Amino acid sequence: MANWFSSRRTKVRLAAVLTLAIVAAVVAWRAPPTKDPACVPGRQEERDSSGKLVRIRHTECLR
Repeated sequence: MANWFSSRRTKVRLAAVLTLAIVAAVVAWRAPPTKDPACVPGRQEERDSSGKLVRIRHTECLR
């Protein structure tokens, strides 16, 4: 091999980086997937502090 790889410190550093990469990969693989909140169809009204209707939002869910 090349002369730069013969150093013990380099081998230890490479082993540490590979170990951290493997641990990170296993943790990411075992983590439960995040779920998006379910779509709730309907109408939502937004009112200001005086009670006046400011905005109406309609939500439709495609399945």
